[in-house]
Amino acid sequence: MSVLFFMDSGLGGIPYLDRVRKSRPADTYIYLADRVGFPYGDKSSEFLIHRLNHIAAGIIDLYNPDLMVLACNTASVTALGELRKNFDTPFVGVVPAVKPAAELKSSGTIGVLATDRTVAGEYLKSLISDFAAGHSVETLGAPDLVDFVENTLYRADDDMIFKILKPYVDHLVRNGWTTVVLGCTHFILLKPWLQKFLPQGVGIVDSTEGVGKRILDLLGDKNSDPNPGKGVFHITGTDYNTESYRHTAMMLDLEFSRLEDL
Repeated sequence: MSVLFFMDSGLGGIPYLDRVRKSRPADTYIYLADRVGFPYGDKSSEFLIHRLNHIAAGIIDLYNPDLMVLACNTASVTALGELRKNFDTPFVGVVPAVKPAAELKSSGTIGVLATDRTVAGEYLKSLISDFAAGHSVETLGAPDLVDFVENTLYRADDDMIFKILKPYVDHLVRNGWTTVVLGCTHFILLKPWLQKFLPQGVGIVDSTEGVGKRILDLLGDKNSDPNPGKGVFHITGTDYNTESYRHTAMMLDLEFSRLEDL
């Protein structure tokens, strides 16, 4: 059995944990929502590199995981190289799914919805240049969606969710988006409502399947034991309401715990 670690500034890494856990239920799963750093999308490179190195060192000391998943686009494009250089533990990162979106060969514009930092960063520009050069591509920052998913989604109804999504739906209709790339892991949690609210024929692409396959390939063995393994849902920091995190931990059947030293 393996010990697998997933992290994000908040809840954005949950879809990746879910994807892997379906194939490997018997492994031990450690999740970290780093509320001390939330949101990563408006932090400097220096802060993120220092913060993520600190977290990695602490988690390795506590759990010695077999694999660490940095389930945040902003964190991955900023700090993944440093983490791989500084630690022997294998790391997997996530990036906006521009390549699979371009491979759909859909007409119209590919729209990348992401954090402001990811939109402004050189890495996303390189992805577009390398894999979608022949396409019309537009990027759009949506920092309010990150906060909404983190603090409100778990208690929101469809009307509230539609209200927060409406400006983005209107924008993509005006600008002829036929494919939407969810370039922030938090946005994947909005996918069921985006599928409901977007015009018919608009495709939605994210990196969950590709990253999940990469993780499973790295782990190698099939791990067919159907008995569920144990796991922990950690949060950092103290100055916020923990209700949504306790609720998420319960839904995931993970033990809820604070990591105040991180």
